[in-house]
Amino acid sequence: AVPYEKLIVDSDLSLTQLALLEPLAVGFHASRRGRVKPGDKVVVLGCGVIGLGAIAGSSFFGAEVIAVDLFDNKLESARKAGAKYVINSKTSDARAEIERLTDGHGADLVIEAAGHPETYTLAIDAVSFTGRVVYIGYTSEKVAFETKYFVLKELDILGSRGSEKEDFENVLKHVRDGKIDPLAIVSHTVNFDEADKALKMWSDDPSQVTKIVVEL
Repeated sequence: AVPYEKLIVDSDLSLTQLALLEPLAVGFHASRRGRVKPGDKVVVLGCGVIGLGAIAGSSFFGAEVIAVDLFDNKLESARKAGAKYVINSKTSDARAEIERLTDGHGADLVIEAAGHPETYTLAIDAVSFTGRVVYIGYTSEKVAFETKYFVLKELDILGSRGSEKEDFENVLKHVRDGKIDPLAIVSHTVNFDEADKALKMWSDDPSQVTKIVVEL
């Protein structure tokens, strides 16, 4: 039981589409934390489901989005979510490409959604002077920063977790407007009795998984 004012009622989307709004809303929340405005150049590091939400959210707020990932299949999903440019950091120098695409200034906002030490530090390198960095990803490893850049660049560094009602409402509007299809982020659909195998598959090779839907 929850207070009625916490509910968003929708009778148009399927149950699967509705279930997928939550992870997208986490990315939308990160975009809102980063104060995205029209014309911003936003870099999203990591194109898992949360990163895709951040791409869609930044696009929703009028930004030009550059998506970075190691895998072409995830970069293709990033394009569908609203990325104007994509960079495969396995085959390209991501920092150099970001510099090129931002005319040497760096991004107005970098959203880190990968959770690796390398992307944590790349976020600081890739952001512009007086830019913003939002961290969503977790890393269990310690990260070594050149802290002078926090000061020299006068950066705003923010964390982001979860989402609020406004983020859900923004995602729902984006979906209803046809700007993003929640079903497009589903890489696998399994029955409940196959969920254990699906989770092992995800653990063994996360590069092949965006979102698994378990049908009851």
